[in-house]
Amino acid sequence: MKYANTSRTLSFLAHALIVLAFGALGLYFGAFVVPEYFGTDPTYFTKNLFSGAYLLYLELAVAGLSFATISGYGLFYAIKGLMNPRDDEPVVKALTTLIVEGWAAGIFFLLQAVLFFDLTGNNGADSNLVFVIVMSLLLAILFLIATNIPMVKLYDGKDQKPLLRGFIGGAMVFTGVIALEAGLSLIVNATNTSLNAWKQGEINFLLLTMTLSSLVAFVLLLLAWLSKFKNGTKVPGLMAGGAAIAIAIGLIVYGVLTIVWRDNGIHLNYALEEGKTYIFGGKNWGFGFPIMNLVVGAVTGAFGGYIMIAATKSSTEVAKRA
Repeated sequence: MKYANTSRTLSFLAHALIVLAFGALGLYFGAFVVPEYFGTDPTYFTKNLFSGAYLLYLELAVAGLSFATISGYGLFYAIKGLMNPRDDEPVVKALTTLIVEGWAAGIFFLLQAVLFFDLTGNNGADSNLVFVIVMSLLLAILFLIATNIPMVKLYDGKDQKPLLRGFIGGAMVFTGVIALEAGLSLIVNATNTSLNAWKQGEINFLLLTMTLSSLVAFVLLLLAWLSKFKNGTKVPGLMAGGAAIAIAIGLIVYGVLTIVWRDNGIHLNYALEEGKTYIFGGKNWGFGFPIMNLVVGAVTGAFGGYIMIAATKSSTEVAKRA
């Protein structure tokens, strides 16, 4: 028995708090706010909270549901670790889940700095865009450093396949939730008769882009996660790389569409309320978000290609040694 009761108890408490806090956040924004955003009364669930853009509400819904789901998985193994003090395997799985969540939080804040800065830093005249970007970068660095320290202690010199499978599982949950939420929004928007037909159609294309790219990535990551690395890392590596490329294509297409439709005010980072109708876009939203979609998409696609090449090369070298 390597892990004492303190580690087991702290892991249980951490997962339990995350499930409760993020579960409530995800349930509210994911079940009510995001689907209703394109409904007949978009402010019904937010008029007593704050007025935000669609992508901001989507972020909160995805973060809440994803972290709650991942921590639910970790909570299960944390409870198993408490019930069987002599078995370290459940504790390792629970701690690995916390590591995955730490990386997810770091990537979340990194994306806030480089891609979604408009959501909180450019919606008002008094907003401070530089402050949002700098603070998001600092939080991203802090989360990644704080996560890497226990990760190294837990997996240094050991089999890292469970850690890789954990990362794939975490990405699978996030892409699945994005596909679900964007898909629900697409259905509601397509059936809403109160919006202008031309604007409704263009919004549908943006939502469809998010839904399809995330759905393809989810399926590929699910196949990679189910493989359990039984035959090495080639198959899950190829699947994970393909998922990254699918997300990259979605980001690039989304960026191109928002540039093409700029004159029509199609930009889901902004929303101005006029009675009960939301008007998207504005004259001064600029090219920051769509261009960063292209940049982040290109980097993500290159990263996915690197994963696929590395997985194939690693598998070939193993076969030669055999």
